[in-house]
Amino acid sequence: MTKYIKSVQQNANGIAQLDCLCSFSELAKINNYVQPIIDGSYALDIKNGRHPVIEKQLPLGETYIANDVYLDRSTQQIIMITGPNMSGKSAILRQTALIVLLAQMGSFVPAESAKIGLVDKIFTRVGASDNISMGESTFMVEMNETASILNNVSDRSLILLDEIGRGTSTYDGISIAWAISEYLHEHPTKAKTLFATHYHELNDMTDSFKRIKNFNVSVKETKNNVLFLRKLVAGGSHHSFGIHVAKMAGMPQMVIRKANKILKRMEKSNATEDIKDNLDAVQNEMQLSIFNLDDPILTDIKDEILSTDIDTLTPIEALMKLNEIKRMLLGSKK
Repeated sequence: MTKYIKSVQQNANGIAQLDCLCSFSELAKINNYVQPIIDGSYALDIKNGRHPVIEKQLPLGETYIANDVYLDRSTQQIIMITGPNMSGKSAILRQTALIVLLAQMGSFVPAESAKIGLVDKIFTRVGASDNISMGESTFMVEMNETASILNNVSDRSLILLDEIGRGTSTYDGISIAWAISEYLHEHPTKAKTLFATHYHELNDMTDSFKRIKNFNVSVKETKNNVLFLRKLVAGGSHHSFGIHVAKMAGMPQMVIRKANKILKRMEKSNATEDIKDNLDAVQNEMQLSIFNLDDPILTDIKDEILSTDIDTLTPIEALMKLNEIKRMLLGSKK
């Protein structure tokens, strides 16, 4: 009997491949998928992409709102996606990953068209969870996963980040999210990135970083209601509608009224403007002239260079440090 083992295994492998391909074919035919184009470029161009799972769970007669996603390494490397809670930011991130994954495993994809430059890694930091057994908080898990992404990124990576920094205080969260975005923009790999966030202050990054573009998931406001349009459009959003979502969830009216009063009071105090001013101040400080002998940054740079162990720097880290100094020099000439 042992002489037939190899033949049986070969037949089983062939049948398994045929079964997989037949499943792909049936799936594409039933759900109107299209053949993707995969090439050696670095661009990702999806027209009217859909989430393959969510669209199957929609109520009868309801149509999935499709969205375009375009990323490359020269003009639109990072898309900063803002918008209200429940508007569909995370769904856009997930459907992008699924379309790329389906395409590269040989399947047709849920889209009108898809041109995909070969992707070697799909990095995701989506969702919130802790690790009680290891004594790690939700924020620690988030930082561990994000650190792993930043330390293993390549020029063909696709990075999907959802609400980075939300597990800590507002100021810390915005600072971390800004620094991560800047790191990815300045990194030599120029990895394609989708970054969904509630931190509207990050919309200002497009003024300083040419490959970061702002998009938002649009909504239509009425007097007492918000309609989620689920459509990704250019431009940043400045509202989260968190209280409206709390109302939809059945929160007691007393809580909703109190929350609205507190929100109005905080908006009058311009709390978010204080955050924005702090971020702008940091950017301006980083671009002061290092030729000013009275400038404390000059001393900081000197101390940093002297304390840097060149022998332990990786080539990427050395390039990043050199690029940081170059940006400061360019800023000093303005």
